[in-house]
Amino acid sequence: MGHVSMGLLDSIRKLFNAQEPPPAPFEPDTRPEYIYRWGQSTIAGKRVSAETAKSIATAYRCGNIISDDIASLPFQVFQRIGRQIIQVQPDPVMRNTAYLIEIEPNRWMTPFVFKKTVVLWLLYYGNAYIWEPAGPYREWYILDADRTTPGFDQDGNKWYRTQFPNGDIQDLPSVEVLHLMINSTDGLSGKSVLTYARETLGRQLGAKDTQNRIHSQGLNPTAALYIAGEANSEARQKVRDAYLAAVRGSENTGGVAVFDNKVTKFETISISPADAQFLETIQATDAEIANFFGLPLHKLNMGKQSYESNIQQQLDYLSTTLNSYLVQWEQAARLRWLRQEEQGYTYLRFIRDALLRTNPETRSKYLKDKILSGQLSPNEARQIEDLSPYEGGDAYYIPSNMARVLTDGSLEYGDQSKEANRETQNE
Repeated sequence: MGHVSMGLLDSIRKLFNAQEPPPAPFEPDTRPEYIYRWGQSTIAGKRVSAETAKSIATAYRCGNIISDDIASLPFQVFQRIGRQIIQVQPDPVMRNTAYLIEIEPNRWMTPFVFKKTVVLWLLYYGNAYIWEPAGPYREWYILDADRTTPGFDQDGNKWYRTQFPNGDIQDLPSVEVLHLMINSTDGLSGKSVLTYARETLGRQLGAKDTQNRIHSQGLNPTAALYIAGEANSEARQKVRDAYLAAVRGSENTGGVAVFDNKVTKFETISISPADAQFLETIQATDAEIANFFGLPLHKLNMGKQSYESNIQQQLDYLSTTLNSYLVQWEQAARLRWLRQEEQGYTYLRFIRDALLRTNPETRSKYLKDKILSGQLSPNEARQIEDLSPYEGGDAYYIPSNMARVLTDGSLEYGDQSKEANRETQNE
């Protein structure tokens, strides 16, 4: 009897899904190619890392512009109920997804800072990881991308091994981690922009270093001094120091070095900045860096002036640069931040139109076109501008010369009925 009871208990445990601990995760054979914090070497002899890359103005501006523009876009949650589209309102009690994404993603970050930080990890490390620990109090944490590695267990379940700032290493199930990536070749992890732009950035770092060295010498040339007779190392160092003291530094530009008869020959061994075409090289390399980031040159106040309108330039920038980041985040958020039963009718959207409302003239034209085409009511347009509604402003308008095409191909104008329109055509 006791044996039967134990068997029954085992069956009950299995019935209620009493699972054994998951198999230990292991790392994939091909590890992601990260740009480690200490950087990677280049042919130019410079190590390129996220921080050294930011010392180049163009790379710094590219990262800041893209991350700022994405962080500035409202990120909202919507539900499709029948033919109605309803925006989900933030709930501070339940801390729903709308609250986290619009009000407080965690206790330390605003939504802008949160989104900007995620995009910066994505650009400079190729991956961004957002962790939502299991528990009643919902919060999102950004994991260090250079200390987080995706892997699989023996059953094919995906895990993320991460090292926290305190040194602890923990394996996190994939259902708790939203993973964004760029330049992926296997769908498991991404590659940084720096991975591909490494040599270009190294060349630019080298050019900047050379330029700094030239300015530190006051644009005076490197030279070789020939001394009569033999001289020991101490004597040679003394002559060298005397020459450098006379010509080094911007304050000594145009100065004169005076030698005695021990110096028999003075010969310059360097080229001038004009001969090296430093400015042209630096400008060309800046354009290459902007291309790696996918940033139009007009955003950096570089290149030829475009004759396109501001709206068209912003649309091109949105479609060719930003949209790939936005769509990926929207899709990943729907899978990770919504319950499975919600995913069929709930979705997240970046409000891309906000990018086109950057100046009063563009914004006014945009809202006017929306109202006159019947897409927005005047009150809805006022709400976008943070203005109060007015009575009678909820009506929708379309031009009076517009007609509705009926199913049989006939036209209906305004309040005319289908039959009245047919009688007019027969006459």
